[in-house]
Amino acid sequence: MSRLLWLAYRLRTHRLGEWPLEEWPPILTLGASAFLLVRWLWRGMPSQPAWDWAVIAMLLLAGAATLWLAAWAAGRMYVVFEPENELAPPGAQALDPEDKVMTYATGRFEVAGREHLFAGLLAYWRTFATREHTVMAIAHATRFLVAGRTPEQDVGMWYLFVRPGAIESISAGTLSFGVRRGPALRVVHRRDRDAQAETRRPGKSGPRRDTFYLSFDDASARNRVWADLLADG
Repeated sequence: MSRLLWLAYRLRTHRLGEWPLEEWPPILTLGASAFLLVRWLWRGMPSQPAWDWAVIAMLLLAGAATLWLAAWAAGRMYVVFEPENELAPPGAQALDPEDKVMTYATGRFEVAGREHLFAGLLAYWRTFATREHTVMAIAHATRFLVAGRTPEQDVGMWYLFVRPGAIESISAGTLSFGVRRGPALRVVHRRDRDAQAETRRPGKSGPRRDTFYLSFDDASARNRVWADLLADG
C-alpha cells in the first residue's frame, strides 16, 4: 500500500504543462470516451459490437478510478502509519535551542503565506528557547516519468510551526512511505489560521486541528523528539 500512496504523491507533485500528472489519466480516458461517443453519434448511431461499448465503459471506469485514488491517497497524507501503543514514552527532556534532529516530515508546510502538503521531506526538528517547535524542510526540484517536473514555486525551504501548549496528542509507531520504513511520531496540534487563509475562507477564525508525521532513521532520534515534545508539559 505504501508504494501505491508514494506513486499517487509523485503524480500529484509533478506537472506536465500546467496540470499535475494525476490529472492526465482521467483527462485522457474521459477524452477518449467522449471521442468514441461523438464518432458514434456522427455516424448516425449505427449498431455497435458489444466490445466497443466495453472499451468505452473501461475507459470511464479507469478515469473514475484514478480520481478516486488521488482523493483516497491525499486523505491518508500519502503515508501508512501503524501506531505502537505498547511503547513506553521516554522521560521528558527539552532539546537545547542549538540542537536539531534529522527527520522525514509529512504535513502541511507554509512559507510566505502559502501552504502545501508534502510527504517524506528531509527535514530538521528544532525547538527554540520560547518552546516553539519548528520543522524545517527542503523541497528539491525532481522529475518523474521523464516529463513530469516539480513546479518551481514548490522548490525551496518550507516550515511547519508548532506553538507551545498547542499539542493535543502524540502517538509513536512505524511509518511507511514508498520503500522507506522507520520509527515515527504522529502529532496532532492546534494551528493558527493565517490572515490570507482567513481572507480565502471567511468565518473560519480561530485555531484549526492539524496532523503531521515525523519518521526517523532509528528509535533514538525518535525518542529525542518525543522527549522534547513531552517537555512541554
